[in-house]
Amino acid sequence: MKLPSLMKKPKYQRFHIAPRYYDPIKEDIENRTSRIKAELGMGNEETDFGYRSQISGSFRKNMKHATGNGVDQTTMLRLLIMVVLVMFAGGFVFIGSEVFYLALLYIPFYLWKRIRK
Repeated sequence: MKLPSLMKKPKYQRFHIAPRYYDPIKEDIENRTSRIKAELGMGNEETDFGYRSQISGSFRKNMKHATGNGVDQTTMLRLLIMVVLVMFAGGFVFIGSEVFYLALLYIPFYLWKRIRK
């Protein structure tokens, strides 16, 4: 059974590269045919548009990952828990067991203020 922890363990990623094969003759033929089709006006705009919309959709889909500058809600909650634990430990060292009684008085007051808004 795994115990919950406050720290994240790194998840290791495997490096995988898919080899790509380069055929210069095939690329030259594709460039020539596309250039000739563009000169004759025979370009297939429908496939070009589908390709462009697929790319722009991918950028929009991944945009939500880019906006969250690395700090999510669980990280903030862990930080808050750590700060509270350190404050309790420091209060216990400097003040004594009265710090727990102060917390028992402060928590209902805080919740009352929060609900009153």
